[in-house]
Amino acid sequence: MGGPEPAPYGSGAGAAARGDRARTAAAHAAASWLSMLRWAAGLLPPPARARAVAELDATGLSVAAAPFYPVRHGMRAALHDTRPVDERQGPSGRELVAALRSVETAVDGDRLLDAARVDWDVLAAAHARDPFPSVPSRALIARRDCPDPFTVALLTPWRAEVANRIAARQKNRTGPAERRSAYRAHTAPLVHCHDLSDEIRKVLLPHVSHLRTPLLRLLLAPGKAREVVRATARLDRLLAAVDHGDHGHLPRIQAFWDAVGAELRDTLGEDRTAWTAVARRLTRHKGSLRELLDTLGDPVPGSRKHGPDLRVLIQAPPSVLTAIVADLDDAALERAAERYVGDDRVRTADGLLVTALAQLERAGVAPRRPFARWAHGALAHRPGELAEVAWLYGGSPDLDGSLIRLARLRPDLRRRLAAAHAQPPAVDPVAELREQHDAVRAQLVLDSSCPDDTPWPRLLEAHAAEPLPEPVLWVLASRPGFPAVLARALPGARTEDLAVQGADAARHALAHLAGRSPGDVLDHLHASTAGATIHSIRARSTLDDRTVLDTARPAAVPLLYGRGLLPGDRSRDAWNSACAELFTDAARRFGPGFWHCLAHRLPIFEGTLPELLAPRPGDALASRLHRLAENPNRLAENPGEPAGTSPVHVLLERYEERVRAATALLHPDADLPGAYGPPDVRRSPDAHGSPGIHGSPGIHAFPGIHAFPDREAALRLLDAEGENLPLVARVASTVRPGLAIALPRLVAPYLRERGRIAELVPLAESARRTAARVADRRGEADAEAALGRALFLLGRYEEGVPACERALALFHDIGGPHGAARTSRDLGRVLLFLHRFPEAATVLERSRPLCREAGLPLLEGNVCLLLGHALRHLGRTAEAATAYRDAVTLLDGNGDGSGDGSGRERALDAAKRELDRLTADPT
Repeated sequence: MGGPEPAPYGSGAGAAARGDRARTAAAHAAASWLSMLRWAAGLLPPPARARAVAELDATGLSVAAAPFYPVRHGMRAALHDTRPVDERQGPSGRELVAALRSVETAVDGDRLLDAARVDWDVLAAAHARDPFPSVPSRALIARRDCPDPFTVALLTPWRAEVANRIAARQKNRTGPAERRSAYRAHTAPLVHCHDLSDEIRKVLLPHVSHLRTPLLRLLLAPGKAREVVRATARLDRLLAAVDHGDHGHLPRIQAFWDAVGAELRDTLGEDRTAWTAVARRLTRHKGSLRELLDTLGDPVPGSRKHGPDLRVLIQAPPSVLTAIVADLDDAALERAAERYVGDDRVRTADGLLVTALAQLERAGVAPRRPFARWAHGALAHRPGELAEVAWLYGGSPDLDGSLIRLARLRPDLRRRLAAAHAQPPAVDPVAELREQHDAVRAQLVLDSSCPDDTPWPRLLEAHAAEPLPEPVLWVLASRPGFPAVLARALPGARTEDLAVQGADAARHALAHLAGRSPGDVLDHLHASTAGATIHSIRARSTLDDRTVLDTARPAAVPLLYGRGLLPGDRSRDAWNSACAELFTDAARRFGPGFWHCLAHRLPIFEGTLPELLAPRPGDALASRLHRLAENPNRLAENPGEPAGTSPVHVLLERYEERVRAATALLHPDADLPGAYGPPDVRRSPDAHGSPGIHGSPGIHAFPGIHAFPDREAALRLLDAEGENLPLVARVASTVRPGLAIALPRLVAPYLRERGRIAELVPLAESARRTAARVADRRGEADAEAALGRALFLLGRYEEGVPACERALALFHDIGGPHGAARTSRDLGRVLLFLHRFPEAATVLERSRPLCREAGLPLLEGNVCLLLGHALRHLGRTAEAATAYRDAVTLLDGNGDGSGDGSGRERALDAAKRELDRLTADPT
């Protein structure tokens, strides 16, 4: 920041686009961190929840989470309106009712409701007075937030076209208040299948035979499908809805067949002949299921040429199923399963075939060649569900190879396959294991030689001499006491695979969920991995929830997982309760300011959640500052105390010393307070007790500097103290105004390095207000300049222009050439990014004499580079070439090691490149 910065267009449009993407990614990350904390805050009791939300709203993350609005190539981005519903400008009340009655299509009604402030009580009252026509009713009933009583009212009198639009509730028609900007998310939010209430189902069931396929699938909810099967008069229509469902509707497809099977078992019992007849006729029957069962004895021409359907047969009692399958040859068996099996020998991602195989095994059906072929085909699509088909092992070489490969990662399957063999105990199990390259054989050796006591010392010694084979390591991972050194030896092991092996392997997997840095868990791939790992552990009860919370790292992982649990998930309440206990206890111990500090710790914290919530030395300071900020009357110094000696004043003074010392060590050439004046400028302590707020004392002026052995130690201190920046600004604005004024420029280098630029905006605005209140014009100018630069870095160029203009006017009034030179450079750069080239050229031309007056040749070189860009865009090529030449001269002749050397080199390269392009011989 002390030297020239790279030109905005010097590296071409690609660099500008990369900058846009980086700022957009930062906004996405901030939104994700904030949403995780909001989820955690929502677990608290109402009074504590309100305080938590208020603190989170006041953090820098809430600012950083705002979508980035790029201004490129003279065009404004078309952004979605993400304001809350009560701030929308669309129609409401009677205006909305009138507008709805005039829409011509349901799509027009959807758009109208998306832009409106919807008051369902008003709409319900209007419908009661004068029922809405079909088109607006279709738009209203498609909304997920449409109340159940109003939905029932819209269905009375019955209109099939209105009822069928309920299926559109799967398309996230939730209203603008719950939508996210296109700049906040890479993909659309996931929308899960909508469950209908019993009140709505009661209205729909009498008309189920006239409903369309999407709505039929909504009705086939697990546990409620039997009433739908009984109510339908057209079983073929219901079956068509099932047959065309993809793997996302698998639970509802399975619910349909379970309901059909229950009805058939209640009626047919163990009548083998009746089961065979139903299996031939059911999928072609065009009436109700009851009609089919009542007419089983009647002959149906041509029915015997159709073979039985396996989907119906597997619903029969075990004895009936075994007998019928035994009478079918392989060809007939293949035809019976043709609704499962497609052209590639298995329906893509269809778990029903795997379920059928498992039911055949439970019924005691002997293994057959078609079964092995089906299982091998399904293995490519649903490998996680094939442990149940281990009974087919030995019937097909292809299936056997697939099961052995799968057994490497599946302890349950591995043990089942090993149990089918017998092997005498090995004389030397460790030597025997080294020879095994098959997980099943390795399992046999361990089970026969040491079923209860694993010889870990000998295994570790053997592994240190020569690494054990990978299949052996996977088998050992399922044993109690599995050491971390062997876990690290598994090459490229996925954490979700390691987590299912055993308790000790699961602990190791939880401790290594993140990638290169904690922020990687926000990436989609890492988020999916973390969620799959925790889900695998909880589904198998490998570890209890509290152990998972105590072990998973970084701390963002369990929050990310908990935020993604669906309301219908049976394990959600237990997880939320465990998390709520941790957060409630920590917030009570910490006191005010807990969520404020947590918001700044979480993005860079690498430990577990209990470690994140554990008390830290700085917590007492944050809590005290937060209480003082909430009670300004307590900030006044006692009349009997000398000025600047109160405990609050001493607290802030020590805070300032430590942050100044760390910043000076972290960025010795940073643009600290005082950089807008000559190096020898110092100010004595002002009336507000802020020594040298415009001075730049240098690194040796702070005794605390020796407390930091290296740069990383200083960075850790800033990470801890940086959590309290807004609190310090609020308290210092009353007790120590000079610190509040200097704070933005003091911490700017650190916040830039951490990607927390958005936090500079509220700090700079607070500094500006404080400086204006105490009539410190120099401080006000510094604050305006810091605000302008922060807005530029955030891409909020339109807002940055007036801030820079105000700062420049103040510097001219107080006679500060250093500040005026840098601020005019910043203003010209912002205007350049806004494509206001004439204004940019004028400002930058006026900036050059200011740089000379201030004695800043490197800054003048950067100004010349920006000026060249502006002149080139204006078509003044000769003048642009002159500006580029001046930039090369100034930048090349001042490489004395001062300032930002890398920035000077980048600016110099950009100036040379632009000059070569302008002066190149066209011939």
